[in-house]
Amino acid sequence: MTQPDSLQARMFLNTAGYILEPGEVDTRAAHAAEIGAAGGIANARALAGMYAPLAGASPHRLVGEETIAAMSAVSSAGGDAVGLVPTRFGLGYVKSMDNRRVSPVPGDSIILSEEAFGHSGFGGSVGFADPRAGFSFGYTMSKMGAGTGLNERGQSLVDAVYRSFGYEGNASGRWI
Repeated sequence: MTQPDSLQARMFLNTAGYILEPGEVDTRAAHAAEIGAAGGIANARALAGMYAPLAGASPHRLVGEETIAAMSAVSSAGGDAVGLVPTRFGLGYVKSMDNRRVSPVPGDSIILSEEAFGHSGFGGSVGFADPRAGFSFGYTMSKMGAGTGLNERGQSLVDAVYRSFGYEGNASGRWI
């Protein structure tokens, strides 16, 4: 990120000033801008509500069981050329990724159950559905953390929810 011509800087910092300038993300122009993968605006309740129909935590169903099963399965895994960390994806969604040993940012992972799917946001936010456990989850913050995964602050909340459902340890990189 400190090298302006690097792939990482070109990808993360190519926002026409939005996100980089203090207060700029709270302007009408920034809210109207179409910044792929960075333009979502929601609070934690709205984020969890968006995933609730996919988790079976809502009376409304958006897709069938076969589609949920496909969304829950890993469809691609490998190294991310931009983020420089291993990734795992289902159909358009991030799967549990344990990058604690390889990321330069402490805790820059997203550790969920194997059935869960969702997406982390820049700075540590996350939203996901866990259809097996039957819950959805949303976490946003007023102060961004480092990294593009779920940082230690957010992961501790996810961990508490999984513990409350009786799941056991995330030492393996996923909740069982």
